[in-house]
Amino acid sequence: MKIFSLLTAVILLIAGCRPSDKISQVVGVGKAPTLENTRWTLTELNTQPVSIETKPYLVFAAKSMVLNGFGGCNQLAGSYESSGHKIKFNNIAATRMFCQETMQVEAAFLQGLQSISHYRIEGHELILLQDNTVVARLRAVN
Repeated sequence: MKIFSLLTAVILLIAGCRPSDKISQVVGVGKAPTLENTRWTLTELNTQPVSIETKPYLVFAAKSMVLNGFGGCNQLAGSYESSGHKIKFNNIAATRMFCQETMQVEAAFLQGLQSISHYRIEGHELILLQDNTVVARLRAVN
């Protein structure tokens, strides 16, 4: 009986010590992000840091293969095809508002997306590439 009670106590202690995603999120260390269903915020475009206040972002929907996001001024949407680490963006469209401070970044971001051939994820960073050239770096926000 004592062995059973001791074994039960050890099992409960071990189960209570497993890592929690909520604790990880509070201290800023989350699970490794995946391409889909993660909000990716633009941090660098064509080797230049993105310094506008409202950062552009992308969200990839796995089931529908739809891309949604924000370019810095306008909402954007389109579709994408992905196989392994290859990726291609299709039919990207954006709303048509004009924002003097962010239009240059948005135009370069949208143009850059058209040239992407593949991606890689390193930690919490999504790197979009055209062949071997880094076009954009984005950071997971979720």
